[in-house]
Amino acid sequence: MNFIELRSFDNYIIANIVLGMLKDAGINCHLKDEHIITIDPLLSPAIGGMKLMVHDKQVTQAWELIEEAERQYIETIPCSICKKHTLSAITITKNYKTLLGALGSMFLNGQPVRITKKYRCSSCGYDFKELPKRS
Repeated sequence: MNFIELRSFDNYIIANIVLGMLKDAGINCHLKDEHIITIDPLLSPAIGGMKLMVHDKQVTQAWELIEEAERQYIETIPCSICKKHTLSAITITKNYKTLLGALGSMFLNGQPVRITKKYRCSSCGYDFKELPKRS
C-alpha cells in the first residue's frame, strides 16, 4: 500500500482529532512520527512534525473531509470587528526562489515551501492572522 503525507502537525491533540475523524469516515490513515514527537516535542521541527499519512486512493476524499470540517468550525466563530459569522480561511503558499531558501524551509518547517493561513471576514474585509476568540 502506498501512503501519502497529507498534512503535518505539531500538536498531538489536533493530529489525533483529525486522524479519528478520517478513520470514522473509513479513510485508511495513520500518524507517522507520532511517538517520537510525543516523547520529545523539540524534535518536531527537525523531522517535520507528526505526518498524517493517507492511502493514495483516498487522498482527495480525506482533503475534502478536512476542509469541510474546518469550514464548519470557522462558521461558528463571529468576526471580532463586525460580529457576523462570515469568516473564511485563506491559504498562502510561498515558493522559495533559491535552493538555499527551500532547504532552509525544509529544515525548519519540514517542507520546501512556506504555507501560512489567515482568516478573512467577508462582511467587513478584516484579515486575522489567527481565529478570533469566541465571545
